[in-house]
Amino acid sequence: MELLSRKTLVMILSGGKGERLYPLTRDRAKPSVPFLGSYRIIDFSLSNALNSGLRRIALLTQYKSLSLERHILNGWNIFHAESGDYIISLQAQGRVGDHWYEGTADAVLQNIYSIQQENPEAVLVLSGDHVYKMDYRKLLLFLGQTEADAVVMTRVVPLAEATRFGVIGVDQDRRIVEFLEKPRKPFPIPWDPGKSLISMGVYLFRTAFLIKTLLKDARNPKSAHDFGRSILPAIIRNHRVYAFFFEDYWEDIGTVDAYWQANMAFLGPSAPAILNDPVWPFRTYKPQYPPTLITGGDITNSMVCPGSVLSGGLVENSILSPGVRVNAEAEVRDSILLEGVEVGRGARLDKVIIDKFSVIPEGFEVGRDAEADARNFKISRAGVRVIPKGWKAE
Repeated sequence: MELLSRKTLVMILSGGKGERLYPLTRDRAKPSVPFLGSYRIIDFSLSNALNSGLRRIALLTQYKSLSLERHILNGWNIFHAESGDYIISLQAQGRVGDHWYEGTADAVLQNIYSIQQENPEAVLVLSGDHVYKMDYRKLLLFLGQTEADAVVMTRVVPLAEATRFGVIGVDQDRRIVEFLEKPRKPFPIPWDPGKSLISMGVYLFRTAFLIKTLLKDARNPKSAHDFGRSILPAIIRNHRVYAFFFEDYWEDIGTVDAYWQANMAFLGPSAPAILNDPVWPFRTYKPQYPPTLITGGDITNSMVCPGSVLSGGLVENSILSPGVRVNAEAEVRDSILLEGVEVGRGARLDKVIIDKFSVIPEGFEVGRDAEADARNFKISRAGVRVIPKGWKAE
């Protein structure tokens, strides 16, 4: 197992625009969006790989990658060059074509030279926008046990949610025999008509099979060059592709509502326990802030990061990132405040996400008047208001 871990290359898809997360993705790629005050979303895939003994990691970056690149430099520059281990960023380099990445499979294909140079036995393809805890050595073991060409991480979800994902059918040996990408009418699993088996967007390939498959797909002018829409439907009939069942906490941060709900879940009575395992730490970059200062007010069921200053008011069921300031008589409920946000005296915030370094003026209210809020801010389907980075009242 340890030998196979050392001969596995990790490629994390990190170039998504994240249009449904706008304006949080206005200035950054989706994997670099902050999460739980202290983390970036990318930290979870990176930490899982590191804790699994996988130390050759390439991030396939593209869209507004500066924030992500800076985060990796500051928080993940942890390997000495002579160790042979690394975390690097790979943008489209023009080795295969003169275009940007045109799909998840194309992103890996355009770095086929890097794969061949490393000559790994297996390639693990991850998404950079998922929050979960996973020991990928279990995938490697499953690959060997099934003698598979490829393994797909899967999980069971309610039928109504399956339209957002690739839906999978398996036989009694867990071999994948059917796959539909984001179908309008997902098919259920045989043992529960109210649920479907979906792809988590995590793929483990034997290297020779992956290269052969990507090259064949590249020659198809009708292909979307995407693992879900193109690769999996093409390989399941004639190759050994198996489903690995994952049953623990996992969240795909695809929309504003999903982002808000995922953050809020960690404040609930049955919060995910993934952060509580001392032998499985989630790394990140910690900005240099002084300790939190609380001079008054009422704080309940909330996360408060270093450098925050609370000088009165109410903070309830909320997340305050580093350097947040909440002034007297302000009320913050069910909200996520990113780094450096200042909430003026007497302001009222309900179910609001505020991006970095925004300033909420005295007495300002957000979350109570949908018509007024809609003139200034994005409002999600579930009623979450999003204030963009650096916002100040005119």
